[in-house]
Parts: sequence; C-alpha cells; structure tokens
Amino acid sequence: MSIWKSRKAQDIIEGEAYRRTHPDYVVETARVLAIRQDAFGIPHVRYMVRYERRAQKVLEDGPRILSLAAFASHYHEPATA
Repeated sequence: MSIWKSRKAQDIIEGEAYRRTHPDYVVETARVLAIRQDAFGIPHVRYMVRYERRAQKVLEDGPRILSLAAFASHYHEPATA
C-alpha cells in the first residue's frame, strides 16, 4: 500500500493539485479551486479535473464538487509540477 493512501482531508489545500492513476494508465489530476462548507457544515471541494494518457489527447472537465472526505480518498497523491 502506498503512503499516499493515508492522505487525510486536512492535507488537502486550495490551489494545489492531486492525482490518481487508473489501472489502464490514465492519469487523473484534480486542481482544487475552493474548499467550502455546505449548509450542514460538511466541507466540499470544488475542483477541475484533467485526464491524460501517454500519446493521447488530454481531456479537461469541471468544475466538479465532492465532499472533502471523498476527494481525499480518491486523490491521494500530490501532483508535481
């Protein structure tokens, strides 16, 4: 298990990018636009997502929203510049 699997929600920072690699080698990178609480006090992440695969076209989508906990469990590796 990677050390990134234990990423905690408080480690997610606005303006930073995080990624995950799918079994088919598609790299999904999420750039955090904002972290805000909803009316019930649950924090959510607003982010843009980018999909890349070697020698293929890049696809970008968003903005999207996930709860902070779900975002932290999906994107457990910081993206390097």
